Amino acid sequence: MKHFLLEISAFCEKHATDATLGAFVGPLAIVAKEWSSLTMDVAKRAATNPDEMGAAAYDFLFYSGYVALAYFWAKSVVVSASLPAFRDAKLQTARFYFARILPRIATHAAGIRAGASTLLDMPDTDFG
Repeated sequence: MKHFLLEISAFCEKHATDATLGAFVGPLAIVAKEWSSLTMDVAKRAATNPDEMGAAAYDFLFYSGYVALAYFWAKSVVVSASLPAFRDAKLQTARFYFARILPRIATHAAGIRAGASTLLDMPDTDFG
């Protein structure tokens, strides 16, 4: 994951001044940094309570997927530069993704931060 985050960071730095990618690079850099931070937080909590890994897993996988897709949508805009009509379609889809889909990570980040106690404090007998 470290290498993938470095790749995303390098992409963001390389395209930071590209006006077309401005709507994507800034938000992508922010969520990549948060992804790294969330990973470290879960790892620290898991060092004393292994249940933290399992409790965060579902939301962590979704968060990771949303960030990865954001990176690939931004990258697709760059790759499609030589085909204007194709690039316009990629731009429109990337805008949709960043505006409508990527914000879902906020819910998953909250789930990751909630920790294991909200799942594991209830006795087994209380499950119907």
